[in-house]
Order: sequence, then structure tokens, then C-alpha cells
Amino acid sequence: MGKRIKKVYRSGDQIHIAVTQQFERTATEFFEFCNDNHYNPSEVIRSSMEQWLKRQRIMREIVEGTVERNPREALEREKRIIQRLKEEGLY
Repeated sequence: MGKRIKKVYRSGDQIHIAVTQQFERTATEFFEFCNDNHYNPSEVIRSSMEQWLKRQRIMREIVEGTVERNPREALEREKRIIQRLKEEGLY
């Protein structure tokens, strides 16, 4: 198998998502809400993607590290992780 080529998006590129059966109602309500309140759905989706990515990066930064071998140290690390998640508004 060859190495996968990364897609580089450019301004104006389209990003497509599939509406699953479980997502039908949410998608309908989302676009109705945007239309009724004069929001640009694409801008809302882009900003949501940015926020999600930022949260994931913060989570990864918080959680990464060596695995504690001592149960007491592991518990203390878990407490620090939870505290940081709370500070970042992710817990």
C-alpha cells in the first residue's frame, strides 16, 4: 500500500457531509434556525470545526505524557487532568 496523500483545502473548496438517518432532524432544525435568524450556515459550521479542533488539541496536550507506574502518581495525574479539563471548560 502506498502512502496516502493529504488533501490540502483551498478557499472556495466544497466540503460535503452525509446526512444520516439519526441526523435528519438536527440538520433540518439547524438550517431552519440559521435561515430564520440570518446566520450563514457555512460560517457556523466552519467556526464549529475550529472550536472542535481547538478542544481536541487541548485535550491531547492535557492527556499526553507517560503512563504512571505508581497507583498514587496515576491518581494524582488523573486529578490534574480533570482540573485542567475543568479550567478549559471541557469537563
